[in-house]
Amino acid sequence: MALAEMCKARIAVHKSAADELAASLQALGCCEFAAKTGEQPQQAGAAEPLREKKRRIDEQIGDAKFVIRLLEPYETHEGGLGKMLSGAPSLTFGELAAKIDEQKFAKLTSSLRDIEKDLTETRAELSRLKGLLTQAVLLEKIKYPLEFFTTGTETISGAIYSVSKNAAPALREKIAAELGEMAELQEIPGAEKDPNTVFALLYRKCDAEKLQGALAESGASRVEVPKDFTLTSSEEKEQLSAKIAACEDKERELSEKLAARADSALAAARDHCDYWNIVGRRLEAMESGEPTDDVLIWELWTPKSELGRVKAVVSRYEQYTEFAEVEPEEGEEPPTLLKNPHWSSSLEPLTIMYGTPTYGKVDPTTPMAPFFFLFMGMCFGDAGYGLVVAGILGYFLVRYQLPDTLRKFFVMVTVGMCVSVAFGAITVSWFGDSVTAFPFLSGIAPALTSIQLLNPMGDPMTLLMISLALGFIQILYGLFIAFSENWKAGDKFAACADQGGWILFLCGLVLFGCAAGGYVSASLALPGKIVAAAGAVILVATQGREKPSIFGKIFSGVMSLYNVTGYLGDVLSYSRLLALGLGSAAVGMVINLLAKLVADVPYVGIVLAVLLFVVGHLFSIAVNLLGAFIHPLRLQYVEFFGKFYDAAGHDFAPLSNAAQYSQISDKSTN
Repeated sequence: MALAEMCKARIAVHKSAADELAASLQALGCCEFAAKTGEQPQQAGAAEPLREKKRRIDEQIGDAKFVIRLLEPYETHEGGLGKMLSGAPSLTFGELAAKIDEQKFAKLTSSLRDIEKDLTETRAELSRLKGLLTQAVLLEKIKYPLEFFTTGTETISGAIYSVSKNAAPALREKIAAELGEMAELQEIPGAEKDPNTVFALLYRKCDAEKLQGALAESGASRVEVPKDFTLTSSEEKEQLSAKIAACEDKERELSEKLAARADSALAAARDHCDYWNIVGRRLEAMESGEPTDDVLIWELWTPKSELGRVKAVVSRYEQYTEFAEVEPEEGEEPPTLLKNPHWSSSLEPLTIMYGTPTYGKVDPTTPMAPFFFLFMGMCFGDAGYGLVVAGILGYFLVRYQLPDTLRKFFVMVTVGMCVSVAFGAITVSWFGDSVTAFPFLSGIAPALTSIQLLNPMGDPMTLLMISLALGFIQILYGLFIAFSENWKAGDKFAACADQGGWILFLCGLVLFGCAAGGYVSASLALPGKIVAAAGAVILVATQGREKPSIFGKIFSGVMSLYNVTGYLGDVLSYSRLLALGLGSAAVGMVINLLAKLVADVPYVGIVLAVLLFVVGHLFSIAVNLLGAFIHPLRLQYVEFFGKFYDAAGHDFAPLSNAAQYSQISDKSTN
């Protein structure tokens, strides 16, 4: 079992030493505090000081996140690929704590909030002014002061109306008839295709009722004019432009203030965010147990291999604590921590991506590792491509201190690429058929072709049979794992009936088929029949054992043999190993053929050929690398895991000094 053995412990600690002990355990990074469900009423008051402190810390984190959100757009330090791959700077928790100055950061946050408030108000005003300017531009063809259309005078009022072009002549006549010379009407020119006519109207306030009657008959609608406008459109435009320029200057000035403080303030905010997040998680862990007025009682999970370190830390506070190992409660499931050999541990993220193994069950990481690496190499299938990718990833692995998950991913792909180099070598695939396609490589061609064991392009059936054989072996391996797990769990009957029957049946069928096809000695045909028949008898006799009647048991047992089609489909899925390998080789050959064709172009042929060769093969690498990762992974998830994997566990989540913007080293202390 490639899972770490977990043990449970209970710690009773006096509140005077609780925070210091929790910080020491957090620095270890190997203890998951088990949360208690169903809090007792008397616990609420005892835990209130911790909750109050946690609320204050949440406020500190909120301030830090505000600063980060505000200033990140103004950051001048270039991240670059190196910084992204290297991750955050490394320091101890003590060094991080030494950077924390609450009062100074509070002043910084307050000043930045003031600037942000001014900037927000300035931008809102700028948006408002630009909106008014847009409206002023629309109204600039009106010859009257806009004050008439907003407040008017003591006796005169104005309004702007829009009416359909068909109704416009009748409306003009109606206004002239009703108001006579006591109204002045200006038609505002519009686009030729505009369906409406817009006009400005000045009239006496005492004639408002007459005007409304005329407007109602024509279906005219009023165009509102902003209340801020009192001058002519051109004068309003001039004033608005000046105000906009002033707002833009102020916005620029405030932005420059933020930019000037961005780098130093961001560094402080990130340090504070990391520090308070670490302290906040510690407080959450502290209040996870059973608090009393004087004592906190914690229950925690830790790997058995780390129990000695935990005891050593707790022993420093011997006079304030009581420590005891305890048995898990009935039905309580320990958390799962993967523990695999170094050579296969790079595949752990793939296992977790599918689901966390149930504690006490099988971790499929190591069992799938040889198959996954082999299948990735076969799918990529080119030694030249493998060297390029392995070289690039190897450089990053050596050059940069990568985050753990990214490092595992790079190691995984690098190992797969090394297998690709080996597979490409035995199939003589070096950047497609470059070895034989280009005459200037004829000197090394004999040495490279002398180790050829497979010819996928000339003899694809051999590679297909190898692919299917590997698939059959992996499926059998999955059944053997399930058999072993049932046997260890004491359910030996299920192991023999559910897995043993299928192992015999499938092996017998394959042995008989190989003998019939001439792949092995014909004398093995009879043993194959016998083994297959034995497996079939076991399946028929046992697969309907849950049915109540004899007929139901027999019928279900017979029908279970139909599941052989499912196993056949699983095995055939491995033909994708051939398909992807051939696809990679074919694309490489096409690129080389095109490069040879353009090489004959006068003057620029060689340059074009080299460019086509490089760009074409880089494109082929990018496309085929994705397929070489996804399809082997699909074979593991669907064909292999389904035979035995129980992914109902939950991850081991220890309290640690993990940070978002920095890497806390193992030497970290409180």
